[in-house]
Amino acid sequence: MKKTTSSAGLLLIVELGAEWPSAAQVELSGVAPGGARRVCAQEESESPAAFAARVGAQLDGLFARGASLGSAVIACNERLDEAASRARAELGRAAAGAMARGTGGHLLLSASDRNQGRSRSALGVLASELRAEWQSAAVELKLQFVNDGATPLTNAEPNVDAKARRVRGSGKGGARRVA
Repeated sequence: MKKTTSSAGLLLIVELGAEWPSAAQVELSGVAPGGARRVCAQEESESPAAFAARVGAQLDGLFARGASLGSAVIACNERLDEAASRARAELGRAAAGAMARGTGGHLLLSASDRNQGRSRSALGVLASELRAEWQSAAVELKLQFVNDGATPLTNAEPNVDAKARRVRGSGKGGARRVA
């Protein structure tokens, strides 16, 4: 993975109702704040799809000429409906795509530790999909569950993929297959 330069910026994308990631949480995740910082927050009257479209349309113009997107944090809320899930995936792909056009970068999905069960599982699946999709473009993805001001709980490879990891690792010669 290429290191981001000092002209690489940080973008915080905050879904409506998500917890604001602290600077310590961002630094502990390995996301380098670099140069310019920008925030895109979902407005109360804005649907998840409209928010994703707005962020995607603004990505290229958020940073000054010569600066690129080097790191992004998506602060996820607890919504699981199809519209919210699809928009969250679009946000991740838009941010990763912007970083891939530069020298790569770090993408962090951050959610409250309150996310349990289906919510945690859905975020884990999304993180796995985005990680696999953008890994070759030098975009490193992390998923982090934050415990209200305490040390973040990371989830690099979620438990929902444990069976898939066992299956992939059980091939001949111990070679791992990508599903």
